[in-house]
Amino acid sequence: MRIRLGIPMQLSEIARATQSILNQSNDALITNISTDTRDLQKGDLFIAIKGKNYNGEDFLSTARMLGAYTLSSSKDSDIICNDSLDALLNLASYYAKKLPNILYKIAITGSVGKTTTKEFTKILLSTRYKVHSSSGNYNNEIGMPMSILSADADTEILLMEMGMNHRGEISRMSNCLCPNIALITNIGTAHIGNLGSREEIVAAKMEIRYGMSDGILILPYDEPLLKKYEPSYSFSDMDAGADFYLKSDDKNDILIYYKQNLLCVSKFKLMEKHHLSCLLAALSIAISAGVDPDSVSRGISLISNDNTRQTTIYKKGIHFYLDCYNASYESMIACIRSAESALITGHKHLLLGDILELGDMAEEIHYNVGRNISRNVFDYLFLFGSHAGYIAKGAISNGFPIERIIHNADLSSPEKTAEQIKLLCSVGDTVFLKASRSIRLERVVDHFFKE
Repeated sequence: MRIRLGIPMQLSEIARATQSILNQSNDALITNISTDTRDLQKGDLFIAIKGKNYNGEDFLSTARMLGAYTLSSSKDSDIICNDSLDALLNLASYYAKKLPNILYKIAITGSVGKTTTKEFTKILLSTRYKVHSSSGNYNNEIGMPMSILSADADTEILLMEMGMNHRGEISRMSNCLCPNIALITNIGTAHIGNLGSREEIVAAKMEIRYGMSDGILILPYDEPLLKKYEPSYSFSDMDAGADFYLKSDDKNDILIYYKQNLLCVSKFKLMEKHHLSCLLAALSIAISAGVDPDSVSRGISLISNDNTRQTTIYKKGIHFYLDCYNASYESMIACIRSAESALITGHKHLLLGDILELGDMAEEIHYNVGRNISRNVFDYLFLFGSHAGYIAKGAISNGFPIERIIHNADLSSPEKTAEQIKLLCSVGDTVFLKASRSIRLERVVDHFFKE
């Protein structure tokens, strides 16, 4: 990935910020940084990241041929560091402190809803502040610091999403950002195959506190595993015992309460349960950051499906609702419930793919997903991937007719599923898609464009 520095820096300043050695006399001004030689340009700084399956130092010669400066542990680099990933995190931490107008640094993590909560939060905060947030999937130890480094000089709020696969990753990101507001959306089962239990997931998510000192911690009120912690504020879309909670009335107005007192009333276009939870989380952050209730209400009215990860495509007379960025048990259920409540004219169908990184719990979790699929709402259940077969077993146990379940276990043949949809679906029908990112479920829809 390649970013433009909001505030350009000299090579010597970057060397000091990363506790590295400047290995040349040309103290060039750096305006762009990249971790990938495929988008590298002359005069950029190439940071050669080393990963488990990737060594950026293998591309140092390519970077030099392109006319870029280099930062790595190699003695031939323009800036020599001990560890390139640590250097990137240290540089971003230095840069965040360098921004002259920063008022709040905000971190969001959780098993489900991180990105939606971040997008909702950005809208609410932007009614008052100049907000810079992480974009796309820039939520890991590389993407998050690169997002920080792209913040403009007049940024007042850094709003960062933090994802993780293993213990220790969020702690390093938290120590980089040093947030003064941090929120956990929920505790689910995502990456349980790597971490082993929901208790371990809690421990990993709570690493978000490691870079904080006297900051505001916001937690979901309804999660039993978080009860032992003492947050600054709690939120819930169902329990009035939380600091922030909401109700909806027969006019589809959202009534927001803070400690039993009505805070604001607003129109909200997305009434599914998972969207309401993300809204409460975002609102908790906005109020904590000093946004007034009237501005919050105005911001809520601006939120729409464009601020979620769901993409809508219409092709060959069929509506496709794609949510293929990532998946967990909780987000799968949210997708199913959202599809159930969607007001459409034609028939509804589901296309679900594998949930990854579940380890020994893969069969149980996929089976339970199937148990949540109603035979009275969906006409066909299309499944893609080997684990998705367990979804079929769960659906059948819940009464879903076996003849209406179409399973393609071959991940290399998305065209097979595309042909099945073309054969069984009619003009005006809607297909809801959900799977883990690595399944690349959108490939099925791609085949509708190849004719």
